[in-house]
Amino acid sequence: MYPVEVAQVAATLGINARSMGELMAQIEDGFPRSVVRTLSGNAVPRRDTDARRRVEALVASPATLKRGPRLSRAASERAERLARIAALARRALGDTNEAKSWLTERHPLFGQPPIELAATDLGARQVERVLLNIEYSLPL
Repeated sequence: MYPVEVAQVAATLGINARSMGELMAQIEDGFPRSVVRTLSGNAVPRRDTDARRRVEALVASPATLKRGPRLSRAASERAERLARIAALARRALGDTNEAKSWLTERHPLFGQPPIELAATDLGARQVERVLLNIEYSLPL
């Protein structure tokens, strides 16, 4: 199950994808490296440059980002996963600024910022579960 609309994830990345198939094809080809900046801008409060750098590094190292015009498939998958979490946080919390703060501040359930936990598949599943519980007013 994909927890948010593909268009919301695509917008968070700054790409155009209207279906899961289109999104998967772009991941296979490798996203343009510009998605990393767009993602960090959509997931991190504007003035928090440290958090922006950390989120960008979760996708790919600075050296990797300088090398080529496109991300690898693995880096593209990480970018999609973080964008999915950011889009879900906006939907669950109902406010972009609140979602950005929630994603980047240390969370007592996780012991770290949710966006950093979401860098792995297992971590992203934990964050998704909490966000869906928030959205539907279920216990955490």
